[in-house]
Amino acid sequence: MIRKCSIPGLIFLLLMFANMSSLFAQNDKPFENSHFFTIEGVQIHYRDWNSNGNSKGHILLIHGFSGSSFSWRNNVDTLIQLGYHIVAIDVPPFGYSSKAKRVNHSMTANAALFWKLADSLSHAKWVLVGHSMGASIAGAMAALRDDRTEKLIMVDGYFAGTKKSKKSIFKGMFISSAPMKGLVNLIASKYYFNYPKFKELLSSAYSQEADSIAVEGYLKPFKVKGTTSAILDLAKAYEVTTLSFSDVKTPSMLIWGSNDKWIPIANAEKFMAKHPHVKYAIIKGAGHCSMETHSQEFNRLFTEFMNK
Repeated sequence: MIRKCSIPGLIFLLLMFANMSSLFAQNDKPFENSHFFTIEGVQIHYRDWNSNGNSKGHILLIHGFSGSSFSWRNNVDTLIQLGYHIVAIDVPPFGYSSKAKRVNHSMTANAALFWKLADSLSHAKWVLVGHSMGASIAGAMAALRDDRTEKLIMVDGYFAGTKKSKKSIFKGMFISSAPMKGLVNLIASKYYFNYPKFKELLSSAYSQEADSIAVEGYLKPFKVKGTTSAILDLAKAYEVTTLSFSDVKTPSMLIWGSNDKWIPIANAEKFMAKHPHVKYAIIKGAGHCSMETHSQEFNRLFTEFMNK
């Protein structure tokens, strides 16, 4: 027999169900080698390969803006063949990492956070590999703990500044406000989180037509509830520590696509003018995501650098 339920009681049950559904979603494993690790209240999703304890070292892969561990799908097999333990992280709030509100999403804050994850897995040195936004995070990690960094590889990097003006901070607060989040959520769900739009954006990033595997792989994590709202919180990021790449003494390499339309190769040339000791390689014809579209050449360059 079904008993009548009061309105407050019904609301309570719905909220409880919603919380349980959220919990189940967070604990689901998107991939067979998925793991979740909570640090400072932030749940991080990562995948690992060759974690049998017999590896000759450890590699941490950090994707760029809007990417995830999926972004390294064409490189993992080669890195395993090199004999390394591979960890590909989902930078919050992307991929399947936490969508919860964070105080700071800055490069230095993420660098400190990811070192805690790395420490939980191994206290040995790590090879840090970052793409686009991830290159800035990897660089910050190396600057923060150069003694724990075996090598550093940056791919088509977005190198963020270390200072933020009061005006920028105010803009960040406005962008991440509740009314703005509601508006952007509506626009994103209706016009951007769909196959045609993602194919258009990826094709622009690739500088060639993106196939269905790539489009679906990038689109799927964006369908996780709370993603749009969490991404807007990135606008509030501010650097907590001033880190200089000049402090990095570890062997480093910069890889860039010659046809990168998102972060033009002129940015690489400016970086190299300041840091001529860094090894520099250009992948001809590649766009912003050379490790995906020109994986054979990227993997060759990676292997050569690792073997030196």
